Amino acid sequence: MITVTRACLLTLLCIAMVGCTAAREEQKAAMNAPTANIAGTWTGSAGQGGSSLPVTMTLAQTGTNLTGNISVAGRPDVSGPVKGTVTGELVNLSTATTTFAQLRAQQDTMTGQSSIGQVILRRQK
Repeated sequence: MITVTRACLLTLLCIAMVGCTAAREEQKAAMNAPTANIAGTWTGSAGQGGSSLPVTMTLAQTGTNLTGNISVAGRPDVSGPVKGTVTGELVNLSTATTTFAQLRAQQDTMTGQSSIGQVILRRQK
């Protein structure tokens, strides 16, 4: 019985390690990708648990540095001037009062987690 329990625990540990390694490899690949061009106006939503808020963000980019403005409907605490950086496909954004989000930019889509939940944005053309 103890051997079966140990075997099950060892199997679960191996599965968890493989999952963590895959997530780290994905983040490493995103960081090593060519620096994304994310200048422009982005619209979409942010939220969690079936409650999402409209988001509009306008960004200017100089090299890997970002500046701009974000508007999250009904959330003045996370709206206003924003600045950040882009490394490969990874975008880190902060407002004056909080780290807003780490997003992944792929072509005309940005997704990720923010201080108010899941973010999905599309670049306006």
